[in-house]
Amino acid sequence: MGRNILVVEAVEHAEAALRARLGDDVDEVRVVVPVVRQGFFDWLANDERAASEAEEEASRLADELPQVVDARKGEADVMLAIRDALATFDADEILVALHPDEEALFAERVAAADLRPSVDGVPVRAIVVHDAAQ
Repeated sequence: MGRNILVVEAVEHAEAALRARLGDDVDEVRVVVPVVRQGFFDWLANDERAASEAEEEASRLADELPQVVDARKGEADVMLAIRDALATFDADEILVALHPDEEALFAERVAAADLRPSVDGVPVRAIVVHDAAQ
C-alpha cells in the first residue's frame, strides 16, 4: 500500500527535489503552495499578486509530480496552510520544500521558524532547495 503525501512548496521549481523525495510508493499527493513569495510589506498588505502566483505555481507543480489529486495555493502562515490541507486530506507524511535561510523572503523565514517535526501526528520532512528560477 502506498502513502498519501502532502507537498508544501515554498520554493518555485522544486519538482526535481520533490520527485526524488516522494519515491515510488505514493498513492495520492496533494500540493499546497503557501503565499510566502513576498516581502514584509507585501505580506502586511495581503498581496494579491503573490496569491495569484502561488495558485499558478500549484497548478504547474501538479503537472510535474505523480499522483496529484489536488493542488492549490495556501495561507502565508505555513502551519495554517498545512492544517487546512490536513482537514480534508488524510496524509501519511508532509513534505515541505523551503529555501536556505539566506534566500528566503520574510514570510518564508517565519514559516521555517514555525515548522514542527510533526503536525497533528503526521511527520514532517523539510527539504532545503535552492530556487532554480533565480
